[in-house]
Amino acid sequence: MSLTRLSAIVLVGLMAIVASGAQTPGEDAARGAVESFGRGLTGGDLSLIRPLLPQKGKVQLNLVLLGPERGSFSASQVEALLRDFLAQGSVQKFESTRVEHDPNGIALASARLDVTDKQGRSAAIDLHLAFQPDGQQWVLREIRETRR
Repeated sequence: MSLTRLSAIVLVGLMAIVASGAQTPGEDAARGAVESFGRGLTGGDLSLIRPLLPQKGKVQLNLVLLGPERGSFSASQVEALLRDFLAQGSVQKFESTRVEHDPNGIALASARLDVTDKQGRSAAIDLHLAFQPDGQQWVLREIRETRR
């Protein structure tokens, strides 16, 4: 094998490694996903949340005021649950308090929310989100709510 051909093979291999690493979304993308989720909730605009839901697999939910629901749900079910909440309740404040990203495939986020539930009662909750990479973006795999 000639040195030129070997160099070309090595170069193609290195380009493939670099390209595959570029396909994993980073911390900026994770922060953007969290911000989009928050804007979707506060603005009642599920079109901002829909791209964050997985096309395959389920999202684990543990919701008290935003649900109540607990279990594994498809993207369309999550969207329907959030739509149902937003039809009678609202999120006045979504403040991201933490976003962490692990290059091996997970991003975790926490946020503080001020909500008005379906019965018109105000409450402060913490929301914990877990994301998994799907190509160039992060998709939600868990939404967990806790009271403050």
